[in-house]
Amino acid sequence: MIEYIFLIIFFIVAILEVFGQYKNNTKIEFCTKPLLMPLLILFYIFGVLEGASMARVDWLIIVALIGGWAGDVFLMQKDKEKWFLYGMVAFLINHIFYIISFFLSITNITNFNTWGFYLLGPALLMLIFMAPRPIKNAAEMKIPLLVYLVAILLMHFTAILRLAEFQGLPFILVYVGSISFIFSDATIAVNQWDREVPQFGPITMTTYILAQFYITLGVLFTALL
Repeated sequence: MIEYIFLIIFFIVAILEVFGQYKNNTKIEFCTKPLLMPLLILFYIFGVLEGASMARVDWLIIVALIGGWAGDVFLMQKDKEKWFLYGMVAFLINHIFYIISFFLSITNITNFNTWGFYLLGPALLMLIFMAPRPIKNAAEMKIPLLVYLVAILLMHFTAILRLAEFQGLPFILVYVGSISFIFSDATIAVNQWDREVPQFGPITMTTYILAQFYITLGVLFTALL
């Protein structure tokens, strides 16, 4: 039951955070953004404990969410240019631990149906239409950006590979979450190195929050199988 309390608080904080982004209110952001990932971690842990046991908690997911929390904190700093690379590294850690978790959850990769590769379509379309100009304009950040791009695409690919092991919500939620993560980060890249994106803050935070939530909920359902 306690996991639902954390979930309700998470959504209240998330709504306030998006509202703060819409109003460009840094006071709201500083109060809400650092709480998002800790609340999601507590929701996940207590959700697993309610339906299974501590042994079913995937600590790789916890570390991934801690990486997301660190990225959130770094990107809140006033000198965003100075802290942007640190934020990128933190989210890189986020993706690396998701990749490891997703891959280790697959016991028999030969069960993967090749039609699953079609699920790469939305991410590839985003890559084609949103990535070229930011990569071209990134200058000294081009290599870090490419490394990050490879990591998030690998995260998405391993989310699709989970189809060999899981169907229904445990698969769909993680898959949709990974797409939402790509869209959020692609929007950041466009805004940073191409052109100003209208309503940039609310769009990126909404898709980012949904990404982390869907992935967490998906792996929670996985733990309860």
